[in-house]
Amino acid sequence: MTGKTTPATITLADSAFTPRVEGRGDLTRRILDDPRMHDHREGFLSCIQCGICTSGCPAARFTEFVPREVTRRALEGDESLLTDDTLWFCFYCYTCQSRCPRGNSVAVVNQVIRSVQVESGYGRRHVEMFAQWGEQFYERGMGGTPHIFFQEIADAWGPRWKAFIAGRDAMREELGLGSMYPSDGAVREVQAIFDETGFVDRLLSLGGWAGSDPRRRGDEARGGS
Repeated sequence: MTGKTTPATITLADSAFTPRVEGRGDLTRRILDDPRMHDHREGFLSCIQCGICTSGCPAARFTEFVPREVTRRALEGDESLLTDDTLWFCFYCYTCQSRCPRGNSVAVVNQVIRSVQVESGYGRRHVEMFAQWGEQFYERGMGGTPHIFFQEIADAWGPRWKAFIAGRDAMREELGLGSMYPSDGAVREVQAIFDETGFVDRLLSLGGWAGSDPRRRGDEARGGS
């Protein structure tokens, strides 16, 4: 008996893009196989741990998030990243990507890891609040402005913002800009992408549409016409 405890582990879930891989280095392979890493694989693999990403990171300045450490641990296949809440302090400003001398993007690496957290169930509490935004994105082709979903943001932005939003549609009409939302054809294209990539299934797993699959509503409408 050494007194050591076995850390909790999370099994890597299948994604819409790559089948589950087995054995040591699962997490590293999952990151490398993700389509979002297409332009960043070589940079990720050639990280020299210089720390430039961390020195310019706003999140690292004010939180415990350390981009350099994220890359090191990801390259080592450290699955403790799958239960690391500090990854959610990153807000994808891409300063790390713009400054890296090797072409790595910790922001994109972080996107992949956070996706795995959500797939496993651990990270869902970090994204459940955005379910309504995702619903509107699917149904209208864009997510809308955050104040619709988060009253605290509306309050923080103040009365001038509220007045602008109240008159936005009339202002666009006066300028001849038309609707701010995409055309019906563009919306159908967005929905096809979301269907194929598993976005709808993921959103349903987070409580989207109160568990009522929007694709079934579309099938029923077509069947009744």
